[in-house]
Amino acid sequence: MKKELKDKFPNWCFMAQPLAVTLTNDIDSLVGCAIEQKVNGNQINYFYDFDNVYKMDKNVQKPSLGIDLALTYGKCWDNHVTRINKDSKVNPNSANINSILNISGDNYFDKYAGSTALLMWSFYDLPLPKTKEGKMLLLSIDSSFLGHYDDRFKEVHNEYLELLGFEELIDLLNDTNKQDYYDLIREYKLSSDIQIDENGYLLTDLPIEMLSEALNLQLDLPLQPFHLQTQYTNKYGTVKGNESGRLKPNVISFALTNKRFYKYTVKDTKEIKI
Repeated sequence: MKKELKDKFPNWCFMAQPLAVTLTNDIDSLVGCAIEQKVNGNQINYFYDFDNVYKMDKNVQKPSLGIDLALTYGKCWDNHVTRINKDSKVNPNSANINSILNISGDNYFDKYAGSTALLMWSFYDLPLPKTKEGKMLLLSIDSSFLGHYDDRFKEVHNEYLELLGFEELIDLLNDTNKQDYYDLIREYKLSSDIQIDENGYLLTDLPIEMLSEALNLQLDLPLQPFHLQTQYTNKYGTVKGNESGRLKPNVISFALTNKRFYKYTVKDTKEIKI
């Protein structure tokens, strides 16, 4: 990652500290959790499915760290656009390139459209996977390849890869095509969710051993059961154009899913206004 970008990340990103990691329900979060464990030794202790938070070891009292999670407060790694407009405040402890570079609904198509995993890979200066397929697989997470093949976004997409120090991946994208990545997504079942069963155990159709080998990164789902800790309400909204951009205190996570729509989680079931 280029120094001028890295220096803008929250201070906690540069300090090794014991944290309890929160996994969400997809491959991007799982790979990010694996990176956090590899670099800092911090392990998964929470699972968040956007309606509920589950805790594995009830005795762990470490501060939490969300991975691929647009928290409105607290430490997290994230890749979403979290400003509804340029005046919106963001979580100062979010390690999110879009928040750091002032991306909002007002300049939505200037956003970083890569994965949280790719962002963390760059920040921690991990070596890229050894094989071509491994590198392509990394680009397939959260469809990080897609912007390269759209003339409207290719220039911005490549600028971000250059900021991340991944010029090698730009060359790879030039030598491959969009269908190659869709084939990998299907082969490795990257669209599969991570779910929790009635007994609290995590399960997924993701081929974890294959993914670990291809990425040269050990991925693991915790084997112990999780216990329900907190229930939230997951909601969606449409941008009207006259929003203040200020979120109420009961909003736990918030992200624009495209320029006109957003998704958020609240502590109660009352509708909120933003």
